[in-house]
Amino acid sequence: MNYKLKKLGKALSPPLLLSGMKTLGRFIRKRDEKPSERSSDWYDRAFSRTVETHLHYTEAKHYFLWSVMADLMTRDGVRSVLDVGCGSGQLALLLRDSGITAYCGIDFSQKRIEWARKNCPGFRFVVEDVLRTDLFTTFPYDAVVCAEFLDHVQEDMEVIQRVRSGARFYAIVPNFSFDSHVRYFKDSGEVRERYAACFEDFRVRPFIANRKGKTYFLLEGIKR
Repeated sequence: MNYKLKKLGKALSPPLLLSGMKTLGRFIRKRDEKPSERSSDWYDRAFSRTVETHLHYTEAKHYFLWSVMADLMTRDGVRSVLDVGCGSGQLALLLRDSGITAYCGIDFSQKRIEWARKNCPGFRFVVEDVLRTDLFTTFPYDAVVCAEFLDHVQEDMEVIQRVRSGARFYAIVPNFSFDSHVRYFKDSGEVRERYAACFEDFRVRPFIANRKGKTYFLLEGIKR
C-alpha cells in the first residue's frame, strides 16, 4: 500500500517539485553528516593538482593574510616559529624574508614537505603527526602558527593544549565550508567562544577576501 501511494505521489508531482525535493533531501543529509578529516594521501593528491600551492608566496591568495601575520610577529619580537600544518612552505619563505631566523614546519603530507624543503632551504621541515610529535617540547619556539590548520582537524583543542604556556599563538580560520574543512565559523564571536579560554590577551580580526563575504579570521594570543 505504501509503495502504491509513493508511486502515485511521484506520478502526480511536477518534475520541478521532485527535483527540488531531491536537492533538499541531499542538503539535509549533508548537513547532518559529521565532517571527517582527510588523509595524508588526499592532501598529497590535492597538492599535485593545485597550481597555487606551488607558487611564490607573493602570488598566493593568502599573501595578504600571511603578511599581516608576519607583521604581528615582527611587532611581538618573535624569532623562532613552530608552524603546524606548514604545507608547501610558502608561509615559511615569507617568514624567512621577514627576519625569522629559526623555524620548524610540521605536516603529514609527504609531497608538501618535499616541496617545502626545496622551496625554503635552511629551514627545517618534518613529516609528523602533530598529536604525537615531540617538537612541542623539544623545539625552542617563541610562537606557534596554525595557518588554516585548526579547521581541518577534529582534535584542534588537543593541538592547542600541546603548545607550551607563554608561547605566542597565531592562527587563521575561515567562515566557509570546503571539502577538507571539519568546521568553520560564522563570525568572530564563534571563534572567540571556541578558543579564547586557552589564551591571554586573545584577539580576533576578520579579513574579507571577496565581495561575496568570504572571510578569514586571524586570531592571536599568549598560551595560558
